[in-house]
Amino acid sequence: VATGLNIVFGYFAAFFAFYLSFFKWDYISPMEFVGLRNYQIIFNDLWKGINGAYYFLAPFYTGLKNILLYTAIVVPTQTILAMILAAFANQKIRGVQFYKVSYFLPAVTSPVIIALIFIWLFMKNGFINYMIQTIVPGFAPDWINDRNYLLYAISMVAIWGTSGHFMVSFLAAMQSISRDVYEAAMLDGAGPIRRFIYITVPLLKPMIVYVVVLGMIGALQMFDLAWVMAGSNGGPGGAGYTMALDIYNEAFINLRPGVAAAKSMFLFVLIFTSTYIFQKKYKVMRQ
Repeated sequence: VATGLNIVFGYFAAFFAFYLSFFKWDYISPMEFVGLRNYQIIFNDLWKGINGAYYFLAPFYTGLKNILLYTAIVVPTQTILAMILAAFANQKIRGVQFYKVSYFLPAVTSPVIIALIFIWLFMKNGFINYMIQTIVPGFAPDWINDRNYLLYAISMVAIWGTSGHFMVSFLAAMQSISRDVYEAAMLDGAGPIRRFIYITVPLLKPMIVYVVVLGMIGALQMFDLAWVMAGSNGGPGGAGYTMALDIYNEAFINLRPGVAAAKSMFLFVLIFTSTYIFQKKYKVMRQ
């Protein structure tokens, strides 16, 4: 049963999306073969965006630009934060189980619920600005309604929601490291910070690669947080517009599933290429 479901909703869906990308269709009329015209629409969009067209004239370019910036912010930050949380959770201290559960709680909470809560927290007179003003008096950005801050607000919510999940992966890897290595370092006078930098981090490199690859895959296809926090149009100035949002709009708002399929193929190639290059570079560094 599981194999059959995987074939129908996995392989067949992927093949049909590739097939559909060469057709014009509106869900009602017969499908019309258009060759590479749907892909031409993508590159025309990218060309308009490069030449400075406004986001609603070049939505795919806007989504690509935003999602690359979002990935550059989220992936390194969540990886480092997850490692630090795992290091704390790996200590033999009282109440460590409570901390483990607390760190992991965001990972099992619905992203939609998380986004709705953070919309309230990110209000101009909300709790986050209240905390910021205790450090920087007078600084109170309108996170959700200001195009200069919206993407950063979405990024912070994503980091908070995903770091706990990757913390568990790092924690499992840390607990597999032999204690003899740490004891030898302690005999040589290495403190906890030096042990973490020179022993833990190098031995965690395979897990770091795993976490970064998964993080890149999740970040590049991010949809739910942008949909809730920015709306289907991406918020002010399209600051929260993503490639996944654009694919959704093409398929269900503009009723151009062929164009949506072509854009999803572009997204697939972007994800595959970026993760492949990263893993290839890691293998070269190991050699």
